[in-house]
Amino acid sequence: MLFLSSYIPLFGIIALRQFLSNIDYLNWAGFSVVGFMSFITHFGIASLCMTLIIIGSFGTYFVFELIKTNAPNGNNSKVIEVSSMNDEALGYMATYVIPLLYQDYSNLMDFCTMFIIFVIIYKLYVNSKLLLVNPMISFKYSIYSIKYMDGDVQRQAMLISPNKDILENDMVKLYNIGYQLFYGYNR
Repeated sequence: MLFLSSYIPLFGIIALRQFLSNIDYLNWAGFSVVGFMSFITHFGIASLCMTLIIIGSFGTYFVFELIKTNAPNGNNSKVIEVSSMNDEALGYMATYVIPLLYQDYSNLMDFCTMFIIFVIIYKLYVNSKLLLVNPMISFKYSIYSIKYMDGDVQRQAMLISPNKDILENDMVKLYNIGYQLFYGYNR
């Protein structure tokens, strides 16, 4: 879900571009095979993008609601070192979203090529810390790289937080949501 939500801006722009470039074909032709094929030909990618936007938006919302519900079960820890990663979303947009924006999605070969690229990016995304570099998450949450004390042991992790001002020596409630990945907030 987080992968889909990271591409919501791209999916929205692709849908808008296809819709505006084919607006002359937006006529009610009734329910027929010809009408359906015309719709798929001229608005198929836009429909797919809008579906992915809806799935990504609702999925991300429910994932974070579940995390927020379970977050009070986390551990209190002291932050030793903190570094904001909010600016990483700009690099992500420039690297992974903007180049895909200017592709032609009107024929099947171009669509298949882009699908293969999305599959490759997806595999890299879920197996790396790019999971946190999500422009849609950055609207509501801050992303930090932190070092914290876990008892007597110093550990390093990534933190998603609704707080915009986590500082060194702050006490935070950390809820583990993945390998070296936490949801947390100031205590």
